[in-house]
Amino acid sequence: MTEIVPVLFYGALILGVLVLVHELGHFLVAKWLGVRVVSFSIGMGPRVIGFSRGGTDYRISALPLGGFVRMAGDTPEAEDRSGAPDEFLSKPWWARALITAAGPGANLVFALLLNMIVFMTGFEGRDLATHIASVKPGSAAARAGLEGQDRIVALDGKRATSISELDQAAEGAVKAKHPVLLEVRRGSQTVALRMTPDQVPTFTDGVDWYMGTTVGEVLIGYPAYESGLREKDEILSIDGKPVRTWTELASTLRSKPGATRLLVVRRADDTFPLHVKTTPEGTIGISPSGTLTYRQTYSVPQAIGLGFQQTIWVTGQIYSGLWSFVTNPVRLHSTIAGPIAIAQVASQQARGGIQQLITFGTFISLALMVMNLLPIPILDGGHILFAVIEGFRRKPLSLKTQLSFQRVGLFVLIGLVVFAFYNDVSRVSQRKRAEADITKRLRPAAPADTAVPVPGR
Repeated sequence: MTEIVPVLFYGALILGVLVLVHELGHFLVAKWLGVRVVSFSIGMGPRVIGFSRGGTDYRISALPLGGFVRMAGDTPEAEDRSGAPDEFLSKPWWARALITAAGPGANLVFALLLNMIVFMTGFEGRDLATHIASVKPGSAAARAGLEGQDRIVALDGKRATSISELDQAAEGAVKAKHPVLLEVRRGSQTVALRMTPDQVPTFTDGVDWYMGTTVGEVLIGYPAYESGLREKDEILSIDGKPVRTWTELASTLRSKPGATRLLVVRRADDTFPLHVKTTPEGTIGISPSGTLTYRQTYSVPQAIGLGFQQTIWVTGQIYSGLWSFVTNPVRLHSTIAGPIAIAQVASQQARGGIQQLITFGTFISLALMVMNLLPIPILDGGHILFAVIEGFRRKPLSLKTQLSFQRVGLFVLIGLVVFAFYNDVSRVSQRKRAEADITKRLRPAAPADTAVPVPGR
């Protein structure tokens, strides 16, 4: 029960806000273009409370999930359609296309604004301590005098106990007019290593930074999640080969993509084997534990630029993912997610802080935009396509043709929704089975003298 409540809350929060933003986009542009909006609802289902103004019923409905906008005469078969100039279908094709595109457009603008706000208020990123696990022989790091187990303390007189601090110190050290001093903690001693300024940009090449093999986060929907792996589990070996650093772990997994690997895992005081199949990229969906974080704020112009960059990059990643489904449909089963998975991930991200939750929200907002713009009848993209076709033909498609396409679109959409729900339930069920199996294996056997006697013996 304690796990279900935050999942429901954060799932409703993310989906509710983003769907509401989407509908608000339709509403505002419809009002601007003179379309009569019959009702604007926050939430779904029966009306709870509200008021009427300007011919619109503004209301709060029972289910706190998103909302909806109902415009006068918005479908050819609408009962209230009379051909009045303030009806949706009485507007020219370009106006209808604009109103329809305003929903996905609102999701895009909302994601962009959130990204900008994150950079303005302080971007938090993952960081690592400057603790060296190993140094590749003959590398720039080896030539600089670095060794395995060294801990970098300072660079050119500036504190550098984390990667972000080291990067900041390196920016100034590159411009130095004197030999650069690198302070390193080696065992119980502090060692001073000297470098020339031109060595600074590459002196960490060949360094494997120390990260243990303790799991920090298990990504929902990936093989590690379905196998029952948990946060704080420590991976000791893969296929009998010991792994001591995260780099070793990752490279060992990548060496056999799409293969079932035997992991030996330590959980608290217990050790157990676990079979996990890697993805086609050779990953299992885990992140390291014990990483540090850094916080960096940006000026307004910088935040605007970075916000645009982040929004464009995430949108590109979503379209790239869609294209991978087209070229490799088998991946649909392992990657498509529905509201259950979204709610789970939202709850997981919320545990990492408000910024992680907001960042996840921007991703879902952009995903809603991309999905709604697909040229599938019944989605916004399908309605935009009908309007554009009308613009080229100088007359709308026949009602029979539109209804036929909408039936096909509805069939496709229902199929995707059912498939997404099936995937969500399947993942959760698999996870529960895997956890139960691990628990059963870790449960100590009952001592012989506590066995329950069999009647009649």
